[in-house]
Amino acid sequence: MTYARKEVIGDATLYLGDCLDVMPTLGNVDAVVTDPPFGVGNFVQTTGRIMGRGASRGKAVEWNESAPPERFFEIVRQISRHRIIWGANFFNCFEPNGGAIVWDKAQQMPNFSKADIASCTHFKKTEIVRIPWTNFTATHRAETDHPCERPVDLYVWCIRYLPFCGTILDPYFGSCSVGVACARLGRKFIGIELHEPYFDIACRRIEDAYKQGDLFVAPPAKATQEAMDL
Repeated sequence: MTYARKEVIGDATLYLGDCLDVMPTLGNVDAVVTDPPFGVGNFVQTTGRIMGRGASRGKAVEWNESAPPERFFEIVRQISRHRIIWGANFFNCFEPNGGAIVWDKAQQMPNFSKADIASCTHFKKTEIVRIPWTNFTATHRAETDHPCERPVDLYVWCIRYLPFCGTILDPYFGSCSVGVACARLGRKFIGIELHEPYFDIACRRIEDAYKQGDLFVAPPAKATQEAMDL
């Protein structure tokens, strides 16, 4: 067995395990949308809040000390038609015939990044999306204690930016914002996470997403073969 647990919730399939072991067993997917550990090790986790390096208390988030190995990117390229991978400036994984996405966070904290950069396999241009985000504001507060949680709205935007993709894989799903976005948009989701506490959080978020639904998002149109071949 290549994983410790598997949960199927609606159209989402979640694996607790190492993505390097699980991904080769999945077959092909339409797209990978993911935010792997950057390998910068610059987060410190404390009770109820996250602080930058130099904080005087708290415990370092060890899993952010190492970036994914090159084998990760090789497998992802083999199994996916399209890709949006955040942290491209850290991994140098820009697609030769693709583009880039810059997420402007409208971040006001002086020691936090003001933007993130993703590589993408389509649209040979650089796109900018502005979604205000910080774990410290009341109006855009994170939903979990995951130190690198991303807003669901960002991934809703990413999935809509892709040519139509029926199945989305996130090999490092963390707090599972990609999975929640897929549930809202009516896409199938496959997620992999190595750390069980985050896996449990993800299961709850996906269950809640399917219970709540989203009355403001229309169900996806039936994919045409032409669209799937893009």
